[in-house]
Amino acid sequence: MNVPGLNRRGFLTASAAAAAGLGATGFAVSGATGASAAPGSMSQSSGSFTEAVLAAFRTSRLVGLAESHSLQEHHDLLQTLIGDPRLPEVVDDIVVEFGNALYQDMIDAFVLDGQPVNDADLRSVWRNTTQSPLETCDEPVYEQFFRRVRAVNWTLPPGKRIRVLLGDPPIDWSTITSQRQILAFVVQRESHAASVVEQQVLAKGRPALLNYGAEHLFHRNGVPVTVVPLIEQQTGVRTYVIADLIPLHPDPGGLGAKLASYRRDAVIPAAGTWLGQFNAGLATPGELGQNGQVTNRLCGTPLGEILDAGLYLGQPADLTASWPDPAIYLDPAYWAELQRRNALHGNIVDLDSYRQQQPPVYPSQPAAAC
Repeated sequence: MNVPGLNRRGFLTASAAAAAGLGATGFAVSGATGASAAPGSMSQSSGSFTEAVLAAFRTSRLVGLAESHSLQEHHDLLQTLIGDPRLPEVVDDIVVEFGNALYQDMIDAFVLDGQPVNDADLRSVWRNTTQSPLETCDEPVYEQFFRRVRAVNWTLPPGKRIRVLLGDPPIDWSTITSQRQILAFVVQRESHAASVVEQQVLAKGRPALLNYGAEHLFHRNGVPVTVVPLIEQQTGVRTYVIADLIPLHPDPGGLGAKLASYRRDAVIPAAGTWLGQFNAGLATPGELGQNGQVTNRLCGTPLGEILDAGLYLGQPADLTASWPDPAIYLDPAYWAELQRRNALHGNIVDLDSYRQQQPPVYPSQPAAAC
């Protein structure tokens, strides 16, 4: 996390994101089998994103939605999925990265039971994660997620309501006075999330969606071992990973051209297709080193080894970023707290950029020279 002058735009592309376990891109699971059709063949798609997720739950209790952080199109589809009346029939829980477990009782009261919660208290759920102030989760899509699940639950009987489980460790920022204390929680991010799934989902015989950044959900073990590999090692339960395919800049592997003939929201299986053999290092964002060079530990790894299928959302120029309203950071109390947290980290974040309006196009992701 020690990247001088890092701002939110840099957060989406810099190596600090990967070091903190905040993978910026993801890939999706599909019930389709498509063997060896040429790139762009619609026979490789199992239909819409929602249909693919529902199909995945026929064979798995855990389906991972690998989020591209702050990507509007990902959350547009997630909102559509949550509103589908068939989802409560197959999903009991949604485990999210963008929520502090310290506030689980509050989010249960708000989302599960429909009780009134003060807006200022509710914002603590996503603002006070271990990633603040590098990521505040003030982007509209995150609050909208919680309110969307609450709205769906309002129409359902208690036994059918979807519970949202907050996966980030329960850090209490009011007691934090040093970077060492922060890092003590940061290093628990993977193990804590895995324990939430094991204890609150699998031990209770419940199926769940996991909404996390891709680095947390890839099947291939990294260093540190991340959420899905931990779950699989500890329980033997395999997760079907659902994630976004975003062509990188300058797209050295030609992924954008291969995807161009697919419709937006098409799900492409990895098994037995061109996608499964595609170089993962040319499809996942690299890490930007201090020398300005982009590297990727997945260079040479087939995508089929780390994901089950890809979700196509469109070409990079057509994708939209969800940015926080800069006016949020005019609140003097909140601004002072972000400054305090930043100082504990050695002022690594360019907080002034948070008060600036950002362009709507989703920032391009860097490709490594694999």
